[in-house]
Amino acid sequence: MVSRFLALLGVILSLVGCGNPNAPIKTTVGDLTQQQVDAIVEQCGGPSGMGVIQNGALTIKPASDLVVTSCVLTALHATGETSLTTVGNQRYDMPEAR
Repeated sequence: MVSRFLALLGVILSLVGCGNPNAPIKTTVGDLTQQQVDAIVEQCGGPSGMGVIQNGALTIKPASDLVVTSCVLTALHATGETSLTTVGNQRYDMPEAR
């Protein structure tokens, strides 16, 4: 009984628990142009066509090198034009009591 439950849990987690890390990342483009995106990709050492603007959306195809993908995402986020968020080693500081 327990082994069936664990097998079922494993199947469910494999289907919905983890997303595809190589799936394209889609975000809003804001006022960025294709030339600006291409310059960011080139500056980070990414392959041509890594970032493509179509119909007001930016699609980023992750590079095989995680450092390149991280560089591109960080640079795009720094422009303030995309809807990309950051996830880092941040901590929550409790507000001081009054």
